[in-house]
Amino acid sequence: MNFESLHLTSQVAVAHWSWMIAFFLWFVGLGGMGLFVNMWAKSKTIFYISTVCGILGTCIVVLHLARMTNLPFAAFYALLDLSFNLHSWMFIGICLLATFCLWTFIQSICLLGYWKAPKLANFIHSKCGYLLNGVLGLCATAYSGFLLTQAQGVSFWTTAMIPTLWVISGLSCSLGLIEFLVGTNKLDYEQVPWITKTSNVADSLEAVAIFALVLVAFSGDAGSVAGAHRMVSGEGACMFWGGAIFLGIVMPLFINLTYAHSSRRANIVGGTCGVFGALVLRASVLMAGY
Repeated sequence: MNFESLHLTSQVAVAHWSWMIAFFLWFVGLGGMGLFVNMWAKSKTIFYISTVCGILGTCIVVLHLARMTNLPFAAFYALLDLSFNLHSWMFIGICLLATFCLWTFIQSICLLGYWKAPKLANFIHSKCGYLLNGVLGLCATAYSGFLLTQAQGVSFWTTAMIPTLWVISGLSCSLGLIEFLVGTNKLDYEQVPWITKTSNVADSLEAVAIFALVLVAFSGDAGSVAGAHRMVSGEGACMFWGGAIFLGIVMPLFINLTYAHSSRRANIVGGTCGVFGALVLRASVLMAGY
């Protein structure tokens, strides 16, 4: 990277969003879209994994903000004074993620039998319960992408394609999780007979969304073009092509089209590739941005 490229954005010296934030985006995407897909799968295993992922993602972003100790006090005094910064997307996002964590944790306690609440249990297993979880998960995933678009001075991230890609990639990631669970006998294939075709469609849409993101970036300003170059042909090219594209899209598609569900080992490999490919994609976009 030349000297001029270092001054294309105003956040080069201050933005340190790398693997820590990539894990936050990955956990939230997997957990959120896991809840979304679970509207059809209706699996307790998927629900529990989604809950853990949502909580882990929220803890990571709060830890990154260095607010693990004073954030609860800030929230308490804001509630006491009724002084909420509704113009802050970070505040709105923290509220959304907190709702995600609290609601899924309450449901988990009920489903595990630690809290006897028949009415709540009935609601959890109802269509409205699954729908509420799915909408909450979809919103949390979309927000995690929208958060990047609000970063001042990073033109590579300032596009509506980021939230769109995050949702599609999160969907592909959650479907990869289901394939892994099927391969390890944690989930019955008869419960999700649509998984192969749906996964192929999601992977194909993810490839289109990535292409659209790169195309938009190359049509943008100097900072956006520099970010696209860094990701597809610069320092981040190996991670992008090897991890996000080959591992996250090509391998799952090849395995599904070749083996379908004739081999549990193939399900495990394909699902694992899809899940971790989504993580590498987020890291690639993050590191290309600054």
